[in-house]
Amino acid sequence: MADIRSACIDAHIHVWPETAQANPSRYTAEDHFAVSRPVGVERTVLIQPGMFRFDNTYMMDTVARHKGRFSAVAVVDVDAPGLQGEVVRLRATGARGFRITARPERPWADWPGMQALWRAAREARMAVCPLINPEAFPWVAALCERNPGTLVVIDHLGRVGAQGTVEDAQLRSLCGLAKFPRVLVKVSAFYALGRKAPPYQDLAPMIRQVFETFGPRRLMWASDAPYQAQPPQSYRDSVELIRGGLPFLGAGDKEWLLRRTAEGVFFGK
Repeated sequence: MADIRSACIDAHIHVWPETAQANPSRYTAEDHFAVSRPVGVERTVLIQPGMFRFDNTYMMDTVARHKGRFSAVAVVDVDAPGLQGEVVRLRATGARGFRITARPERPWADWPGMQALWRAAREARMAVCPLINPEAFPWVAALCERNPGTLVVIDHLGRVGAQGTVEDAQLRSLCGLAKFPRVLVKVSAFYALGRKAPPYQDLAPMIRQVFETFGPRRLMWASDAPYQAQPPQSYRDSVELIRGGLPFLGAGDKEWLLRRTAEGVFFGK
């Protein structure tokens, strides 16, 4: 078995038990190990699936069953009483971040609950992880201005390119968030961006721009399995883009993207 301290970390997957609500109908820790371990990925960050909303039980039970293998990003009801206590409780059980999404009718800057979560995450030394489209980048900037100490990890390159082409204006807007030193980016979900087909070389110019703007210590690779692992995509294709498909990445850069950045954010004490 690989040494988990030096093996790769996948910073974003989802797990669930057998259910008719999802496709695939099941993706457990064991299913994930079957595709991740053969390519040298030994630790993983679990992201709460939307179907379970605020019930993080299955995900946190998975963390507990596989000590040292998983960290977690939970979902909480920011408007519920006792938010601070829930943040502390989840941290104690292995969560290191909170997924947030954008709702057009509730801008973050005008949403007391969202502002409270950013403060609570900062105090608990946890990250907020926005799953957003490019039009929400100004919302990130607004709360970063108010909460400069909060760590932010943007999912899936901010979904730049999700419509099939990488728009220069959207990419510039994403890179503009680099002025906030505690904003990081997941280089992830290649199956859903650009041409959406391996070997994903059409994404290389965007990744290079993000790399040159943020630097390797603020980037982390992630797959977004199980979706990345569904044919005609493959899990291996995702990690191999970072390992050998981007000539501008040096050996040290790859180490940050494939392990060290995610390790510091999601596996620290």
